[in-house]
Amino acid sequence: MRLNGVKRSLVSLATSGVIIATGIGLLSGCGSNGATPAFEDAPYSDEVAAETPELASEMSMDAAGVDGGADSRTDSQTDQQIIRTAYVSVDVDDVATGVAAIADLAADLEGQLQSQSVQGSGEDSTANMTVRVPASNLDTLLASIDTLGEVTSSSVDAQDVTVEVIDLEARITTLEESIDRLRDLQSQAASVADLVAVESELSTRQAELESLTARRDYLTRQVDMSTAYISLTSTTTGPGVTPDFLGGLERGWNSL
Repeated sequence: MRLNGVKRSLVSLATSGVIIATGIGLLSGCGSNGATPAFEDAPYSDEVAAETPELASEMSMDAAGVDGGADSRTDSQTDQQIIRTAYVSVDVDDVATGVAAIADLAADLEGQLQSQSVQGSGEDSTANMTVRVPASNLDTLLASIDTLGEVTSSSVDAQDVTVEVIDLEARITTLEESIDRLRDLQSQAASVADLVAVESELSTRQAELESLTARRDYLTRQVDMSTAYISLTSTTTGPGVTPDFLGGLERGWNSL
């Protein structure tokens, strides 16, 4: 293979990245929140497209193919990807007992106690807990927490990441195909210069793929497992005043 042939093929891959990223960007809109990198290489795209009409046609077909795949994913994606996060404050009779009960609840619901901190002791103690359970079990967890004491505040946030997940899947597919083509070029490199150029581009694309995959996997975990932030407090009757003391006062008053 001639040197120019390999270089032009390499440039075509970079150019395709620009067109593909533009098409996918239109699909994602504001849903991607800047977490996924775009393709920004191909400084010779206009020159190559003008010099090789067949290449320009192929680039357009590649971009159209990726757009069609993303649209297909949108149509077939019937389940929304929702991240649910709960915040609950509960007033309990005994904080230590409440902490133990919530830890047991998390285990029973196939979840886990991710963190906990307890301040103070006895009636003056407070606790903060972070619990993760399967999304389908979050409502059960909250209903069970309601029985532990008086819920003073409760809210559930729902973040829809459906568009971002679809966008990430499309970008990942595009990068995987691009990497496969680069590996084909790598095996056909006719000189050291060609090999170095292909390996450099391949390294860049693989790094982008790892970043996109990590983001996709993170969102998937957040959707599958809901998080509950729980605060436990115990109402005291006042500093230095115990229920037994108040009970004694009441009994003494009634005896008069």
